[in-house]
Amino acid sequence: MSKTSKKRSKQTVNKKLPAIDILFDTILRHPFIFTALACILLLPFGFAQWENIGIEWIVLEAAIWIVASTALIAFGSPGSSKKVNIYLIVSSIVLIVAFSVIVAQNELAATYMFVPVLLGVLQIGVVLFRRGKLTADRLIVLLALLGIVARYCYCLTYDVTTMQHDIGTYDGTHGHLSYIQYWYDNGLKLPAFNVTTRWQFYHPPLHHILMAFGMRIFTFFGMPLPMAHEAIQILPMIYSSLCIAAVWRIAKLIGLDGAGLVVAVSAVCFYPTFIIWSGACNNDILMTLFVLLAMLWTLKWAQKPTLPRILPIALCVGCGMMTKLSAWMVAPAIAMVFLWVFIRNIKTPLRFIGQFAAFGAVCAPLGLWWGVRNLLTFKIPLTYVPDTKMEAMSVAHIPAAQRIFDFSLWQFDFPFEAFTFHGATYSEYNPMIGLLKTSVFDEFYEPWALNWFSTALVILAAVLTVIGVAALIWMVCSKRTGMDLMTRLFFAVIVLTFVISYYSFCFEFPYVCTENIRYCIPVIPILSIAAGFLCNRVFRKRT
Repeated sequence: MSKTSKKRSKQTVNKKLPAIDILFDTILRHPFIFTALACILLLPFGFAQWENIGIEWIVLEAAIWIVASTALIAFGSPGSSKKVNIYLIVSSIVLIVAFSVIVAQNELAATYMFVPVLLGVLQIGVVLFRRGKLTADRLIVLLALLGIVARYCYCLTYDVTTMQHDIGTYDGTHGHLSYIQYWYDNGLKLPAFNVTTRWQFYHPPLHHILMAFGMRIFTFFGMPLPMAHEAIQILPMIYSSLCIAAVWRIAKLIGLDGAGLVVAVSAVCFYPTFIIWSGACNNDILMTLFVLLAMLWTLKWAQKPTLPRILPIALCVGCGMMTKLSAWMVAPAIAMVFLWVFIRNIKTPLRFIGQFAAFGAVCAPLGLWWGVRNLLTFKIPLTYVPDTKMEAMSVAHIPAAQRIFDFSLWQFDFPFEAFTFHGATYSEYNPMIGLLKTSVFDEFYEPWALNWFSTALVILAAVLTVIGVAALIWMVCSKRTGMDLMTRLFFAVIVLTFVISYYSFCFEFPYVCTENIRYCIPVIPILSIAAGFLCNRVFRKRT
């Protein structure tokens, strides 16, 4: 190496980057670690229950924020103007004092957590923008942080028995909470009883075992069991937050960038479905995470089909099915990619046959052991789903054509999923409208929320869905996205599989409660990715 080259290299090494640049670069290299760590660091603030937030925690958060703001000014924005620094200092102090006084030790403690973080994101955004370094990826990091905090504030606001599905109680008799309690009490000892005799115990156990393990960790360190019952909401919150990182990775892998990338990831950050399910103690959100990770690794494998890349797909699909059997719905799309790549490399079939065998050897035992064990031990069918037989929620008497094609606008007069025992004049019968309503409010209903704003949110969800579907059709049919046909069909097959399965389920079990977004959650990020590509196409065409 010449003396000139050595001198330039030394100058490059000695050149100091602002701390804020180093932080963002680190986060973008390790998004999953950052996301999980951010969730865990939030947990001590109330342990997922606002009643646990005393004045000492509010003082602590204020102190942390003062230190963070000072560090941002001192190390994160060298050379910033006095006006920017004054803005950072004054806005921090005003918000900290105001919210400390207003919401100390009351049910608005969750708001206290969110607003200072929102202010912090704005502060960092101002610094990055002023320095010309507010890239799409860095903006997504800031939005992801807001999404994570919004999820935790949701967990603070609602306990483990509110806004849940089939949750039951911790008394060990029925529901997901009892299923979790079983594994907490018995370790990894498999049930010796017919699991269909206890409501919801038929589910594969991975999610419930992880929740029980979380309870054991909390109680091991001295946390009272009732408090641990609430604190384990941190796990579904982590799963929901990791979905942000997974979608970001998928979008980057297929070439989405700029404003379209921000659009795609923002939907997962803030769409109500992902926030509501961050506090859910059943197994849907963990299954969704495994489906997204299986999608990510399938696309990675398609780019470079090797054994080290096919095994993570097998782990994700297998663990997804060990969480909830309906994770199988990602399999047809994966099989299509496998077949596509195999045909494309038909001259060297043996290495692919070996990879597929390894995939099956890992995926099948993980995904099917629970069902096979119950089949052999208790004669329970592999696809067993209990029929609720709740006549109050039945819509079996409504003709199939009306359920599929009736989109009369009067159905949006009641913006929540329509149960007659909630005060609605009818029972929700159109699966697509049920999907839209539950994507915004789940099965939530409060009379005080029955207003124009709630209706507007559902209408907005309908508009966004139409845009997303149109964008997906365009993305699949157009070569202008930069994706090859196999990748475009991969997304289309996943959406079709989930939607067809959802409609089939709604007619096999014709109840209002089956018309729920939780059976189609992975469709949301795919539509958002398609909308991102369309956004880039429209924006760049105009410019």
